[in-house]
Amino acid sequence: MANLLFKFSWDHRPFLYNSAEGKRQFMLPFASGIPNLNPQLSQVQGAGTAAAGTLTTSYLDDTVGRVLRVGDFGLGKPLRNTDVGGADLNNMTTVGFYGNDTFASATLALNFPEAGVVGTLMVLNIAGSNNYRNQIYISASSGRIWYRSTADLATWTAWKRLVDASSADYQRLINNGFAANFPLSNTPLSTLDARGSFIGLQSTGANASAAGDYPGIFAQYILGLNITSATEHAAQISVGTSSAYFGFRRHSYQGEYSPWYALRGEHNTTVDGSGFIKAASPVVKLFSDYIELNTDAEKQPITFEKHGIGDYLIKGSLGFAKEGWYVEVPKDANGNTVVAVVYETLENGDISIKTYKRKFDIELAAIVADLENPMDIPFSRWIDIRLHEEPEPEPEEPLSETPVEFQPTNLAQAVADAMAGVEPPEVSNSDEIK
Repeated sequence: MANLLFKFSWDHRPFLYNSAEGKRQFMLPFASGIPNLNPQLSQVQGAGTAAAGTLTTSYLDDTVGRVLRVGDFGLGKPLRNTDVGGADLNNMTTVGFYGNDTFASATLALNFPEAGVVGTLMVLNIAGSNNYRNQIYISASSGRIWYRSTADLATWTAWKRLVDASSADYQRLINNGFAANFPLSNTPLSTLDARGSFIGLQSTGANASAAGDYPGIFAQYILGLNITSATEHAAQISVGTSSAYFGFRRHSYQGEYSPWYALRGEHNTTVDGSGFIKAASPVVKLFSDYIELNTDAEKQPITFEKHGIGDYLIKGSLGFAKEGWYVEVPKDANGNTVVAVVYETLENGDISIKTYKRKFDIELAAIVADLENPMDIPFSRWIDIRLHEEPEPEPEEPLSETPVEFQPTNLAQAVADAMAGVEPPEVSNSDEIK
């Protein structure tokens, strides 16, 4: 094969140097003396096998052996699913990496795993000629990962979601539908619906007060029931731990929370001497010669004295309840009181209860106490006395058992000295500074 020699004086080209001519040179191949300006790559020194490969003809060209270009099948630069006619993800069966960059285009009707998200779709197949496909969708806006599959390119399984062990959803799986228990702060309860159902402890009345939507200023557990949505139907239940409160509130779709409703039971009601249920806190049942205290009343150092017929004294209480009812007199079948009652709070805080026979006052046209005829409370009947109740104090944080006078300083240096065998300095009992 003949060669045509070009000579030139540009010394910066990486070609062989002809010392005889004092020039660098390169050669072009000739065939039969005619210049070959379209040589075979096999005639070019250093050309690898990739140089002889055929490029793919489109981003969907899956011909075996062709050289893949950047962007083909979404590699290097993801394709939009809509670029390949895949507005509906059921139609995305060509293997590749695709992206959805508009929130509005992700809808359940177009078979996205969740609505209103942007993310990446991967379509994968298995070896051989078949119609099996897998889809994996990774949401860039919600952080969730979904997957599904088909065996005929037409019928897809339902989307399934991968759940991270640190997520609230995983915690709900292992906590019977509830997220992990967590301490409640001063954040309003109405803002917690979006986290899903939960059990939370509000341990301080101060935080409950600052949040502004608790049923009361006391320590309590809150049970939140919702479906991880701030607008869907939801309910919250409060169980007091430093109070006998037990209640709930709820809201309907896109509604606002109702007021808290207290549930009535033995913890906050009493059955009076006439058989009626009444709201209760501390309640004293006053019989003719003794008293009975409910659980709340037992927290007060209450004692009872009888000073004569129909003359009773309740000592050591916090006084009558300041809201609602505080004295209930037993009645007969016709709704008439069985005794007339006169009560007052004495200067020392004791409660005086006196019972009398009844009489009709012509001037008042009413039944009044016959103060000249005291009588005891009838056998098996009683007078209910509802007392004032102070909220229980919040538990204080435990104090350190380390004596105040023991305040270690330079601890690191002391440890280093001990390891080096240095004797510690003597401790003087004198308060003088030398």
